[in-house]
Amino acid sequence: MKFTTSIAAIALGAVALSSADAALSAGCSTYLATLSTATNPLAKCRVYTALGFPELTHAKDHDTAKLQKALTDYCAAPGCTPEQYAGVFKDLQANCASDMVAANQDTLGVTMYMWYLSAPQRDAVCLQNDAKTANCVIESINTMIARAQFPNDNPNEDDLYTYLQYVTPMQSAKGTNATAFCTSCNQQVANIFSNYYTKTPSPFALNLAQSLTSASLNTDLMYQYKTTCSVNLGADFKPIKPTGTGAASSPKPSSTDAAKSGAMSGLTQSTAGVFAAAAAVAGLMAVF
Repeated sequence: MKFTTSIAAIALGAVALSSADAALSAGCSTYLATLSTATNPLAKCRVYTALGFPELTHAKDHDTAKLQKALTDYCAAPGCTPEQYAGVFKDLQANCASDMVAANQDTLGVTMYMWYLSAPQRDAVCLQNDAKTANCVIESINTMIARAQFPNDNPNEDDLYTYLQYVTPMQSAKGTNATAFCTSCNQQVANIFSNYYTKTPSPFALNLAQSLTSASLNTDLMYQYKTTCSVNLGADFKPIKPTGTGAASSPKPSSTDAAKSGAMSGLTQSTAGVFAAAAAVAGLMAVF
Protein backbone atom coordinates (compact mmCIF):
# COMPACT_ATOMS: atom_id res chain seq x y z
CA MET A 1 0.00 0.00 0.00
CA LYS A 2 1.51 3.30 -1.02
CA PHE A 3 1.18 5.63 1.95
CA THR A 4 -1.04 8.52 0.88
CA THR A 5 -3.14 10.94 2.85
CA SER A 6 -6.42 9.62 1.48
CA ILE A 7 -5.64 5.98 2.20
CA ALA A 8 -4.40 6.83 5.67
CA ALA A 9 -7.54 8.82 6.36
CA ILE A 10 -9.76 5.83 5.68
CA ALA A 11 -7.68 3.64 7.98
CA LEU A 12 -7.43 6.30 10.64
CA GLY A 13 -11.19 6.40 11.04
CA ALA A 14 -12.38 9.06 8.66
CA VAL A 15 -14.54 7.91 5.77
CA ALA A 16 -14.00 8.96 2.18
CA LEU A 17 -16.84 8.29 -0.22
CA SER A 18 -16.53 7.59 -3.92
CA SER A 19 -19.25 7.10 -6.50
CA ALA A 20 -19.02 3.33 -6.02
CA ASP A 21 -19.94 3.56 -2.34
CA ALA A 22 -23.44 3.49 -0.91
CA ALA A 23 -24.40 6.74 0.78
CA LEU A 24 -24.02 6.57 4.54
CA SER A 25 -27.01 7.54 6.61
CA ALA A 26 -26.97 10.92 8.31
CA GLY A 27 -26.70 9.34 11.76
CA CYS A 28 -23.77 7.14 10.77
CA SER A 29 -21.96 9.99 9.01
CA THR A 30 -22.37 12.24 12.03
CA TYR A 31 -21.12 9.56 14.42
CA LEU A 32 -18.07 8.75 12.30
CA ALA A 33 -17.22 12.44 12.02
CA THR A 34 -17.39 12.74 15.82
CA LEU A 35 -15.38 9.57 16.26
CA SER A 36 -12.61 10.84 14.00
CA THR A 37 -12.07 14.29 15.48
CA ALA A 38 -8.75 15.15 17.10
CA THR A 39 -10.62 16.12 20.28
CA ASN A 40 -11.99 12.60 20.71
CA PRO A 41 -10.32 11.19 23.88
CA LEU A 42 -9.39 8.00 22.03
CA ALA A 43 -7.21 9.94 19.60
CA LYS A 44 -4.55 10.22 22.29
CA CYS A 45 -4.54 6.58 23.34
CA ARG A 46 -5.27 4.70 20.11
CA VAL A 47 -2.09 3.42 18.48
CA TYR A 48 -1.72 5.09 15.13
CA THR A 49 -3.01 8.58 15.87
CA ALA A 50 -1.12 8.69 19.17
CA LEU A 51 2.07 7.72 17.31
CA GLY A 52 1.60 10.62 14.93
CA PHE A 53 0.52 8.88 11.73
CA PRO A 54 0.09 9.78 8.95
CA GLU A 55 2.46 12.73 9.36
CA LEU A 56 5.12 10.54 11.00
CA THR A 57 6.13 8.75 7.81
CA HIS A 58 6.55 9.11 4.06
CA ALA A 59 7.34 6.92 1.05
CA LYS A 60 10.53 4.83 1.34
CA ASP A 61 10.82 5.70 5.03
CA HIS A 62 13.10 3.31 6.97
CA ASP A 63 13.76 5.58 9.97
CA THR A 64 12.85 3.04 12.63
CA ALA A 65 14.73 5.02 15.29
CA LYS A 66 12.08 7.71 14.87
CA LEU A 67 9.35 5.11 15.27
CA GLN A 68 11.06 3.59 18.33
CA LYS A 69 11.08 7.00 20.03
CA ALA A 70 7.39 7.49 19.24
CA LEU A 71 6.65 4.01 20.63
CA THR A 72 8.62 4.66 23.82
CA ASP A 73 6.58 7.79 24.50
CA TYR A 74 3.29 6.15 23.53
CA CYS A 75 3.79 3.00 25.59
CA ALA A 76 4.64 5.06 28.68
CA ALA A 77 1.20 6.69 28.57
CA PRO A 78 -2.10 4.99 29.47
CA GLY A 79 -3.83 3.08 26.68
CA CYS A 80 -7.49 3.17 25.78
CA THR A 81 -9.56 0.97 28.08
CA PRO A 82 -11.60 -2.10 27.08
CA GLU A 83 -14.68 -0.17 28.18
CA GLN A 84 -13.87 2.67 25.78
CA TYR A 85 -13.52 0.27 22.86
CA ALA A 86 -16.69 -1.58 23.86
CA GLY A 87 -18.47 1.77 23.78
CA VAL A 88 -17.25 2.42 20.24
CA PHE A 89 -18.39 -1.03 19.09
CA LYS A 90 -21.83 -0.47 20.64
CA ASP A 91 -22.15 2.99 19.11
CA LEU A 92 -21.08 1.74 15.65
CA GLN A 93 -23.89 -0.80 15.79
CA ALA A 94 -26.39 1.74 17.09
CA ASN A 95 -25.56 4.46 14.58
CA CYS A 96 -24.49 2.51 11.49
CA ALA A 97 -26.43 -0.78 11.52
CA SER A 98 -28.32 0.02 8.32
CA ASP A 99 -25.08 1.11 6.63
CA MET A 100 -23.29 -2.20 7.19
CA VAL A 101 -23.71 -3.37 3.60
CA ALA A 102 -21.23 -4.67 1.04
CA ALA A 103 -21.16 -1.40 -0.91
CA ASN A 104 -19.68 0.32 2.14
CA GLN A 105 -16.84 -2.15 2.71
CA ASP A 106 -14.11 0.19 1.47
CA THR A 107 -15.21 2.92 3.87
CA LEU A 108 -17.30 1.88 6.86
CA GLY A 109 -16.15 -1.75 6.69
CA VAL A 110 -12.46 -0.88 6.87
CA THR A 111 -13.14 1.58 9.69
CA MET A 112 -14.94 -1.10 11.72
CA TYR A 113 -12.16 -3.62 11.07
CA MET A 114 -9.50 -1.19 12.25
CA TRP A 115 -11.36 -0.22 15.39
CA TYR A 116 -11.81 -3.86 16.35
CA LEU A 117 -8.05 -4.44 16.07
CA SER A 118 -7.08 -1.34 18.07
CA ALA A 119 -6.78 -3.01 21.49
CA PRO A 120 -4.35 -5.82 20.54
CA GLN A 121 -2.42 -3.38 18.35
CA ARG A 122 -1.35 -1.48 21.46
CA ASP A 123 -0.23 -4.62 23.27
CA ALA A 124 1.66 -5.70 20.15
CA VAL A 125 3.51 -2.45 19.46
CA CYS A 126 4.48 -2.06 23.13
CA LEU A 127 5.87 -5.59 23.48
CA GLN A 128 9.66 -5.57 23.93
CA ASN A 129 12.05 -8.13 22.47
CA ASP A 130 13.51 -10.82 24.71
CA ALA A 131 16.65 -8.79 25.39
CA LYS A 132 14.56 -5.70 26.29
CA THR A 133 16.64 -3.62 23.90
CA ALA A 134 13.87 -2.58 21.51
CA ASN A 135 10.20 -3.07 20.85
CA CYS A 136 9.44 -6.29 19.01
CA VAL A 137 7.86 -4.49 16.08
CA ILE A 138 11.06 -2.47 15.56
CA GLU A 139 13.13 -5.66 15.57
CA SER A 140 10.76 -7.28 13.06
CA ILE A 141 10.69 -4.23 10.78
CA ASN A 142 14.47 -3.86 10.88
CA THR A 143 14.98 -7.49 9.87
CA MET A 144 12.49 -7.07 7.02
CA ILE A 145 14.33 -3.99 5.78
CA ALA A 146 17.70 -5.75 6.09
CA ARG A 147 16.55 -8.60 3.87
CA ALA A 148 14.79 -6.21 1.45
CA GLN A 149 11.36 -7.68 2.16
CA PHE A 150 8.47 -5.34 1.46
CA PRO A 151 5.09 -5.74 3.17
CA ASN A 152 2.99 -8.01 0.95
CA ASP A 153 5.96 -8.17 -1.47
CA ASN A 154 4.89 -4.76 -2.75
CA PRO A 155 7.66 -2.17 -3.36
CA ASN A 156 5.07 0.58 -3.01
CA GLU A 157 4.45 -0.46 0.59
CA ASP A 158 7.71 1.02 1.81
CA ASP A 159 6.99 3.28 4.77
CA LEU A 160 6.79 2.90 8.53
CA TYR A 161 2.99 2.74 8.55
CA THR A 162 2.73 -0.26 6.25
CA TYR A 163 5.67 -2.07 7.87
CA LEU A 164 4.06 -1.60 11.29
CA GLN A 165 0.71 -2.89 10.07
CA TYR A 166 2.35 -5.86 8.37
CA VAL A 167 4.05 -7.11 11.54
CA THR A 168 1.01 -6.73 13.83
CA PRO A 169 0.69 -9.59 13.31
CA MET A 170 2.83 -10.99 10.52
CA GLN A 171 0.36 -13.43 8.99
CA SER A 172 2.28 -14.87 6.07
CA ALA A 173 5.80 -16.13 5.49
CA LYS A 174 5.58 -15.20 1.82
CA GLY A 175 8.79 -13.56 0.64
CA THR A 176 10.91 -14.90 3.50
CA ASN A 177 11.76 -18.21 5.19
CA ALA A 178 10.70 -20.06 8.30
CA THR A 179 13.58 -18.78 10.42
CA ALA A 180 12.84 -15.14 9.60
CA PHE A 181 9.11 -15.62 10.01
CA CYS A 182 9.21 -17.65 13.22
CA THR A 183 11.17 -15.25 15.41
CA SER A 184 10.26 -15.05 19.07
CA CYS A 185 8.88 -11.55 18.50
CA ASN A 186 6.66 -12.57 15.61
CA GLN A 187 5.34 -15.55 17.54
CA GLN A 188 4.56 -13.46 20.63
CA VAL A 189 2.84 -10.72 18.63
CA ALA A 190 0.75 -13.32 16.81
CA ASN A 191 -0.24 -14.82 20.16
CA ILE A 192 -1.44 -11.43 21.41
CA PHE A 193 -3.88 -11.28 18.50
CA SER A 194 -4.89 -14.94 18.81
CA ASN A 195 -5.80 -14.49 22.47
CA TYR A 196 -7.71 -11.31 21.67
CA TYR A 197 -9.73 -13.00 18.93
CA THR A 198 -10.68 -15.71 21.44
CA LYS A 199 -11.42 -13.53 24.46
CA THR A 200 -13.00 -10.60 22.64
CA PRO A 201 -14.99 -11.87 19.64
CA SER A 202 -15.93 -9.18 17.16
CA PRO A 203 -19.51 -8.00 17.74
CA PHE A 204 -19.91 -7.28 14.02
CA ALA A 205 -18.74 -8.64 10.67
CA LEU A 206 -15.12 -7.79 9.90
CA ASN A 207 -15.79 -7.58 6.18
CA LEU A 208 -19.12 -6.28 4.91
CA ALA A 209 -18.69 -7.88 1.50
CA GLN A 210 -17.51 -11.33 2.59
CA SER A 211 -17.80 -13.68 5.54
CA LEU A 212 -15.04 -12.78 7.98
CA THR A 213 -15.18 -13.21 11.75
CA SER A 214 -12.67 -13.00 14.56
CA ALA A 215 -12.92 -16.80 14.84
CA SER A 216 -11.94 -17.30 11.20
CA LEU A 217 -9.06 -14.85 11.57
CA ASN A 218 -7.84 -16.81 14.57
CA THR A 219 -8.18 -20.17 12.81
CA ASP A 220 -6.02 -19.01 9.93
CA LEU A 221 -3.45 -17.32 12.17
CA MET A 222 -3.09 -20.39 14.38
CA TYR A 223 -2.78 -22.64 11.32
CA GLN A 224 -0.05 -20.49 9.80
CA TYR A 225 2.09 -20.54 12.94
CA LYS A 226 1.42 -24.21 13.59
CA THR A 227 2.43 -25.32 10.10
CA THR A 228 5.35 -22.91 9.66
CA CYS A 229 6.73 -22.58 13.19
CA SER A 230 5.37 -25.70 14.96
CA VAL A 231 4.02 -23.46 17.70
CA ASN A 232 0.57 -23.52 19.26
CA LEU A 233 -0.95 -20.08 19.75
CA GLY A 234 -3.37 -19.65 22.62
CA ALA A 235 -3.51 -20.15 26.39
CA ASP A 236 -0.67 -22.68 26.45
CA PHE A 237 1.59 -20.72 24.10
CA LYS A 238 5.36 -21.03 24.44
CA PRO A 239 7.64 -19.51 21.79
CA ILE A 240 9.65 -22.10 19.87
CA LYS A 241 13.05 -21.35 18.42
CA PRO A 242 13.07 -22.03 14.65
CA THR A 243 15.43 -24.85 13.72
CA GLY A 244 15.95 -24.35 10.00
CA THR A 245 16.36 -21.73 7.31
CA GLY A 246 14.33 -23.37 4.57
CA ALA A 247 11.36 -21.83 2.88
CA ALA A 248 8.29 -21.56 5.03
CA SER A 249 5.54 -24.00 4.40
CA SER A 250 2.52 -22.75 2.51
CA PRO A 251 -0.66 -23.37 4.52
CA LYS A 252 -3.64 -24.81 2.74
CA PRO A 253 -5.90 -21.89 1.80
CA SER A 254 -8.94 -21.75 4.03
CA SER A 255 -12.40 -20.55 3.23
CA THR A 256 -11.55 -17.21 4.82
CA ASP A 257 -8.38 -16.42 2.86
CA ALA A 258 -10.19 -14.35 0.26
CA ALA A 259 -12.21 -12.65 2.96
CA LYS A 260 -9.08 -11.73 4.88
CA SER A 261 -7.43 -10.19 1.88
CA GLY A 262 -10.61 -8.30 1.17
CA ALA A 263 -10.97 -6.96 4.69
CA MET A 264 -8.44 -4.25 3.93
CA SER A 265 -9.56 -3.58 0.39
CA GLY A 266 -10.23 0.02 1.22
CA LEU A 267 -6.56 0.46 1.99
CA THR A 268 -5.30 -0.97 -1.27
CA GLN A 269 -7.79 0.51 -3.68
CA SER A 270 -6.75 3.12 -6.21
CA THR A 271 -6.81 6.56 -4.63
CA ALA A 272 -8.01 8.30 -7.79
CA GLY A 273 -10.91 10.54 -6.97
CA VAL A 274 -10.88 9.69 -3.28
CA PHE A 275 -8.72 12.45 -1.86
CA ALA A 276 -11.06 15.29 -2.71
CA ALA A 277 -13.97 13.50 -1.05
CA ALA A 278 -11.86 12.59 1.95
CA ALA A 279 -10.90 16.19 2.51
CA ALA A 280 -14.55 17.02 3.10
CA VAL A 281 -14.86 14.50 5.92
CA ALA A 282 -14.65 15.98 9.39
CA GLY A 283 -11.50 14.98 11.27
CA LEU A 284 -9.80 13.67 8.14
CA MET A 285 -6.47 13.03 9.77
CA ALA A 286 -7.68 12.19 13.23
CA VAL A 287 -8.18 8.59 14.20
CA PHE A 288 -6.77 5.17 13.39
